[in-house]
This record gives sequence, structure tokens and C-alpha cells, in this order.
Amino acid sequence: MSASNRRDFFRKASAAAGLAAAGLVPRRITAARETGFRRVMYRMLGSTGFQVSEVGFGAMNMRDRALVEAAIDYGINYIDTAYIYQRGHNEEVIGSALKSTRDRVFLTTKLPVRDPGKVTEMLATSLKRLQTDHVDLVLVHGADSRKSILNEETMKAFDDTRKKGMTRFVGISSHSNQAEALDLVLESKFWEAALIGYNYTSPPSVTAAIERARRQGIAIIGMKNLLTSQWPPSPLKDMREDGSGKLSAAQALFKWVLNDRYVDTIVPGITSFEQLDEDAALMGMKMSFEDKSELRRYGELIRGRYCSGVAGCTECFGQCPRGVMVNELNRCLMYAYGYGDMELAHENYNELPASTRVEVCMNCDECMVQCAHGIDINERIQQAKALFAKEIIT
Repeated sequence: MSASNRRDFFRKASAAAGLAAAGLVPRRITAARETGFRRVMYRMLGSTGFQVSEVGFGAMNMRDRALVEAAIDYGINYIDTAYIYQRGHNEEVIGSALKSTRDRVFLTTKLPVRDPGKVTEMLATSLKRLQTDHVDLVLVHGADSRKSILNEETMKAFDDTRKKGMTRFVGISSHSNQAEALDLVLESKFWEAALIGYNYTSPPSVTAAIERARRQGIAIIGMKNLLTSQWPPSPLKDMREDGSGKLSAAQALFKWVLNDRYVDTIVPGITSFEQLDEDAALMGMKMSFEDKSELRRYGELIRGRYCSGVAGCTECFGQCPRGVMVNELNRCLMYAYGYGDMELAHENYNELPASTRVEVCMNCDECMVQCAHGIDINERIQQAKALFAKEIIT
């Protein structure tokens, strides 16, 4: 990014920084305005008693501490990271950025739980990287089933970290099966927050589950708001190109999620000052009739190219006789081709159970799984084989 653009972002952010400096304003929504439509809006985070900015900071692909510092100066006070991101380097970058501003942010990290007995050890490692004695929220990374969400050993381990003061709150994150996952969170009477994939393509069942959970005080954080897992891969079409819309496609998609009052915040992945500027500008905006029309048109354009498994679609569940979760393979392909991050794709692929990896598909001539939205599953499986199973000779 050019120095002039960097300076321009800080100039725009300076007006918002004053009112946002207090960060976690108790039980009151505040807004900082500037010339034009520039503001910071806060929403209550479930029943935690904290308020967080409508647009949070998804740090998954971020490697520049200056971006984190700029977001905090602007007034964004929700930061999301994970134990596995960049093999721990992501938490280290965030820790270096929060040395003097830790008390101004609501900090969340996620732990991959294969062995509940290692939860305390992993969180201790995260805290060391983050240079803090506690996080505000710790999540089970990738929990989407009864076994993972209602596991008594996992709940006890997370409860222990809370009792030790290593975290204030505990919750789950889910990349699939979101409606059931949210209902299981309610059934548990334990988890306090849920980070879930939610976007314009999410089925009504997910929207309804979000409302049920939020009404019971569960904090709702939205992720995977952009339609990036398209094949063939292509950038999001800018709806401003033909003069028919005032927003970029990304802004309209984020705006759709924020229009749901039962969503407390979203965590878009931010890797540049341009993205930070564009995403932050959305706070407080409402959906217009034109916005909705543009999104419907955009949805038709990507039909047959986008896997909405990360947004709650479960149409392909159980179709594979060998138990392969095609939606999970599509998610890993999304990181590779939608995000353009091969390392992240392989990190997430390696977290999949062996029984659902593409190696199981190597002896199949044709995939039996059919997509309700027109995606060519055979083509996706071939892409996954080429990317994740190159060492296997067929």
C-alpha cells in the first residue's frame, strides 16, 4: 500500500478514534461520525455485558501489525484469531500489536480440540503468543456435531480455563451444519458464544437458529460472509462497475449479514488498509431495495459456482457412501482459490478427520454426491485430489 493511502486511512480514522478509545462501552451503543458516512457502531455481544464493533477484525491472513493498530485506533474492538493460524505466527503478530491497547479490545482465539486434556496447555501457549494473561473468548475450533459440541470432557476442559481466569467466556465455531450446531449450543446450557458461517446464501433454517440462540443470550459472530469459494475462481464482481449500485459486492454481502439484528458482529478477513477502510465504512448502514436487487442478481450469476456449505447448506450431507464430507473439501478449496492462501488450505485440510479426506476418493471413478445448487462435484473432487493428494499414484 502506498504511503499516501496509509496516511489517508489514518486521517479518516482519526475522527472515529476519540469516541471509540474507551473500547468496551457498557450497555450503550455509540457512534463516531465524520464528514460523509463514516461511523463506528457497537452492538451488545450476547449476554456477555460487552459491546463490540459491528465490524470486527478477522486476522486469519493478516501479517502486518500496523493493520491491527489502525483498526483499534479507528474503534474496531473485536479481534479474532486462532491457535493454528499461520502456525501460531498470527497470534504473535496480534500480541505485538496489543502491547499498549489490550484493555481496549475484546480478544478471541480458537483451539482445535482433538484431546481435551491438552486444552489448558494450548491456551497457555496462545496467551504467551498474545502477550496477555487472558483472552475474552475462547472457542472450540470447527465444532459442528453433537459429539464435538456436547462432549463432556471438552466442556470441562474449557470450564477449567474459565475458572483459572485464562478466558472470560467460552464458545464454539462452526464451518458447517450451523442450524443444528446452534441448537446444540442451546441444549448444552454451557457455551456462551458461536462463531458461524453466515451469508446471503444461508438457508432460512440458519437464520431462524441464529434468532433462537441470540434470544437466549448466545453471542453470535458471523464469518464466511463473502461468496469466495467459487469455481472457476474469480474475484467478486464490483457492482459499481456498471453504475447500478453504490456498493462493492463485498460491501453488499457484509451489509446483508449486518442487517440481521441477531448478529452481534462480523469478522471479515482484513489484509490491507483498503479493505479495512471499505469494511469499516459499512457500520450503521441499512439494506436498501436496490442493494437487495443487486444481491439477487449477483446470486444468480454465481449459481453452480459457489458452495454454500460454509453458510449452512446441508443438502450433500450423507450422500457419500464412504463418509467423505464434500462441503469440507470445498471449504479447503475456498482457502486455496478464494483466499489465494495455499498454506491456509493445507492447514485446514490437515485438520480434517482421515475418514473424510480426499484420499478416500482415490479409487472412485465418479462421485455419487449431487449438489442441489448445480456445482459439478466431480470437478471439485479432481481439484481436491490435485491439490491435497499429489503424492498418491492412481
